[in-house]
Amino acid sequence: MSLIDTDLSFDPRDPRFPVPGGPLSWSVQVFTTTNGYGLRPAEPLVDAGRVHLRTGYAALGQQRTVDAGVVDVEVALRDGVLSWSITAEHTEPIKAVKLLLRGLPERQLSAGWWAPNTGRSHSHHERFQLEYPSPDWATPWVAVGAESDCSLLSVRDPSVRRHVLHVNTPVHSPEPIVELLHVPAASARGTTCRVPEVRLRQDASSPDQDLDEHLRFVEGAHGLRPWESRPDVPGWLRDTALVVTLHGQHWTGYVFNTFPQMSEALRFIAQHIDPHRVLAYLPGWEGRYYYAYPRYRPGADLGGDEGFAELVRTAHELGFRLMPMFGGHGANVAQYPDWERAVMRNDTDRYVELLNRPDWDSDRSGEGDQVFLNPAEPGFRAHLVESISALVDEFGVDAAFLDTVGYYFNDPRHDVFDGYRLLVEELHRRHPGLVLAAEGWWDALSALFPLSQQWFGTDRDLREPRVLSRYARTTGHLAEGTPGPGSTGVHEKGYVPRPPDVVREGHLPVVGVVDGTLAEHGDELAAICRWAAANSPR
Repeated sequence: MSLIDTDLSFDPRDPRFPVPGGPLSWSVQVFTTTNGYGLRPAEPLVDAGRVHLRTGYAALGQQRTVDAGVVDVEVALRDGVLSWSITAEHTEPIKAVKLLLRGLPERQLSAGWWAPNTGRSHSHHERFQLEYPSPDWATPWVAVGAESDCSLLSVRDPSVRRHVLHVNTPVHSPEPIVELLHVPAASARGTTCRVPEVRLRQDASSPDQDLDEHLRFVEGAHGLRPWESRPDVPGWLRDTALVVTLHGQHWTGYVFNTFPQMSEALRFIAQHIDPHRVLAYLPGWEGRYYYAYPRYRPGADLGGDEGFAELVRTAHELGFRLMPMFGGHGANVAQYPDWERAVMRNDTDRYVELLNRPDWDSDRSGEGDQVFLNPAEPGFRAHLVESISALVDEFGVDAAFLDTVGYYFNDPRHDVFDGYRLLVEELHRRHPGLVLAAEGWWDALSALFPLSQQWFGTDRDLREPRVLSRYARTTGHLAEGTPGPGSTGVHEKGYVPRPPDVVREGHLPVVGVVDGTLAEHGDELAAICRWAAANSPR
């Protein structure tokens, strides 16, 4: 059962408190590493434009009070915006604080919820959950209702921390309850938790101004720069019209393209689009995809160092740019003996988080030796820096793609986003012109990586595309089906029909090449190249 489907089997009987000048009511719950708590009933101080509450804890369900600390909440109304300031103190370490809202207009609730990166034709209804940071919720701002009649909820958090929006109508409630959870970084967890400002603008006739205000806050907090003036975006990337995925070696050892075959594909593509407008992306160049992680040298079965050097020479002579793929987290424990020092841990540091275990060989069971390592751990981060630097220094590649860094983990030993930042800073210090790309995107991540892959299966027709396109560009996922039957190459997805090419703001088209693509589907590949050249803005 997924976490979204779990719930209390009783009414927590949370006391409900008012907001200044409106029918909305709110409650707070606090969660420690050992239990969850509600608030004791109390009379808040209410005056013009302000509600202030200071009270202690009760057990969920209100069967008893608990002498463990206090919660201080102030709700203020300024310029039509309700703002919550919440500070919780508890004798136990606090792992989350939940704000519960009731009383949003039914007409807005029935129209559904949407985030800036929700698909244009989609909205969320009934029971659903969005989690930031993730491809589902790229920035902690959300609207409920039609664009001409909506309420707007946002979190002004200066740091990258987990936030969860959960909407549901439990059996004990006659109306939907909107839950907004703040989850502090486990690496900084303590007995006091100050929740970043939560804002609610009700009955807005347009979301644009509020979203732009939110984005200005995000820009200041995370150092986001406009795409046009980013110092980490060279001219060739601004002019890129197409990403070509040249699949190398599968986990099982099956070879889709050797380095000479990759060169052949590039020569073919150069006949149908200006190579200077193409970025060639290389997954599985290091040998057995994921199995070799995190040991990054040109795969022997593909042509080794000599073959890779010749591929780079050919690509650059034609005008292409090359972007090999590296694992931002993934590792085979047999390849990296020091894995336990860097492996992701659960938020209480009691066990290893076993994440992303694909069935690479189709025995219908996830592989047992794959773990996720944290690039915030100094040793693993240094390993990644040296591996990428070696490829740049020895072969002159133009970019490096970091797999899975769109994931956020609440590892108590090392703050994962801080690790991403330090990794990027060191690589830029050593190689100022190197382009860095990520799998997945969200607001603060776009400040580090100007290019990303749109996560597989995520809608690209964004409701508010400027949340992406103002700062960065994204392209199709590694698992985009290739021309013909749709092989996903080194990826574990098998066969997926390639989606039709459509112009999307901020998105670069992608096409993949596996064995047989040139010989059997060369006409389709050529047509895709010509379409990209004609439809991508310069």
